[in-house]
Amino acid sequence: MSSEYHHRSPPSLAQLPTPCLLLERDKLARNLARMASAVAARGVKFRPHLKTAKSAEIAHLAAPAGSPITVSTLREAEYFAYHGWNDIFYAVGLGPGKFARATALLRDGVRLVTMVDHPATAAAVYAHALQTDVPFHTVIEIDCGDHRGGVPPDSDELLTIARNLGPCFAGVATHGGFSYAAPHRSAQVAAARAEAAAVVYAASILQGAGFPSEIVSLGSSPTALAGVD
Repeated sequence: MSSEYHHRSPPSLAQLPTPCLLLERDKLARNLARMASAVAARGVKFRPHLKTAKSAEIAHLAAPAGSPITVSTLREAEYFAYHGWNDIFYAVGLGPGKFARATALLRDGVRLVTMVDHPATAAAVYAHALQTDVPFHTVIEIDCGDHRGGVPPDSDELLTIARNLGPCFAGVATHGGFSYAAPHRSAQVAAARAEAAAVVYAASILQGAGFPSEIVSLGSSPTALAGVD
């Protein structure tokens, strides 16, 4: 965000070049505080998603450098790593075409958490980790009802993916994206419960098969604020 827009008399909206990010700083601060408080009350690690902001300045308000964050592209991961964040969840399915950039981040000391949802991709991650001698930290994406990606928590592929990841297996993650369309609070609460139930069930199945989950990740803005424990 350019400093020229921080003076007391900003140009009118008609004068601003586009595209341009406009933020109400007071509203941003209130929203960040509300989310941090809701997460802290439940005693879980807060890993804000910075795919919209794409700004180190805003990221410092949400998560001081070094705090865990989430991104949706490896370019975002590289940007935030450059600006001091080194615990980053790349919350999009990893494919072989992205292995080289992910490996570079890991070699640079970033604790990059990656994600897969297919046995073949899991096997490819492990093979690449062996070939490069770079340990990956990879979670299995669980579909909690959004149907955009991931495997159902009761899928027969769940254990196969974990086995194929070998020592790269780090846990499970899900995202209740459908919660954004929830028309009222009761629907958001239902979405939050579905999200939690799916990821906890998947983690329990994996635990019983000898694959304990270091990471059990879930959350969307509506479900995080739904007040479900």
